[in-house]
Amino acid sequence: MSVDALDDFDRIWDRHGTGSLKWDGAKARFGAEVLPMWVADMDLPTAPVVLEALRRRLQHPILGYPWLDHEYRMAACQWMAQRHGWGPEVGHTQVASGVVPALFAAVRALTAPGDTVLTLTPVYPPFLQAVRSNGRALRTLTLEYDAEGVYRIPWEQLDDALAGTRLLLLCSPHNPVGRVWTSEELSRLVARCRGHGVRVVSDEIHADLSELPHTPLPALMPEAVLLSAPGKAFNMAGLGGAVIACGDAEGYRLLREELERSQCQHATTPGLVGGIAAWRDGAQWLDRVRAYLRGNALALAQRIARDMPALAFRPPEFGYLAWLDLRRCGQDDQRIDAALREVGLGLNAGADFGPGGTGFRRLNFGCPRPLLEAGLDRLQRALALLSPPA
Repeated sequence: MSVDALDDFDRIWDRHGTGSLKWDGAKARFGAEVLPMWVADMDLPTAPVVLEALRRRLQHPILGYPWLDHEYRMAACQWMAQRHGWGPEVGHTQVASGVVPALFAAVRALTAPGDTVLTLTPVYPPFLQAVRSNGRALRTLTLEYDAEGVYRIPWEQLDDALAGTRLLLLCSPHNPVGRVWTSEELSRLVARCRGHGVRVVSDEIHADLSELPHTPLPALMPEAVLLSAPGKAFNMAGLGGAVIACGDAEGYRLLREELERSQCQHATTPGLVGGIAAWRDGAQWLDRVRAYLRGNALALAQRIARDMPALAFRPPEFGYLAWLDLRRCGQDDQRIDAALREVGLGLNAGADFGPGGTGFRRLNFGCPRPLLEAGLDRLQRALALLSPPA
């Protein structure tokens, strides 16, 4: 297949029958045939440099255990330094099977059963699961949501939330609300956490899709734990693989021991090969994808403003996940789900993201523009069902 075909982002690729969670698993999740615009992978081709690296590796007929961890970690560190102005030392990093397994392992490594772990909601659901499933006490602090649709850290409530807390799980950039935390916000957060003796784990998997400057948390707080992976930016989530970094010797030791105890300190050969290729050679492709996603975000905002005034939406500051406020429709979540099911549109339910999510839906616009328009046609019909003419 030609590179030109892979770079035609308007082309719709039929993903049915590929074992895709997003497409082949949609009916099981939503109970009906839907256009799936939910789970966070893109309906755009994976970065060609990744596909080519995999083809080269698969020309060899033996797929044994890999010896690529150091090369993978080096590529990650160099990429972060070039892209974001800060990168960890290679000796402060460790490979993991994925960001979510690393998040769960970090909770176990840095806390004890019964300890309090804080997160800011609405947030990516595994943040909540990582605390509950490991026998820790979950504490949530709901982000402030202003009249312009901007989410902010509730500073006046933060000290009370940090009191007695052992660990903060931070999503940076923050999925699903669309914020890229500024350096000033992060500096202020670091000062508060240090004042209360709270460790921080920062999931930065969406950082490479930021439209605003992204500050890696360890650049401000060397003892913080950073989790990252190429899966979101280069559309290779199915390959797995992640890197975990911590500049604090004791924290690094605890993390490494827990990763080994949990046996999630490895990545697959395809994941390592693909990640190295993405970080070393994928920058130009990523810039083209980000430009296309900006166009999608603009098309989405214009369509909502023109045809769906009951829906509140602010374009995200990163990536391809739109956080839609349907509360002005005056309907409960059950009725919203029914309307979306009737028109055949699969979105993430806001309530799954914890406190502050009820009445919202997350829409994935990382897709060819014609597919986005088809999804927005269905969304408009669903809103008509929720807000019938008087």
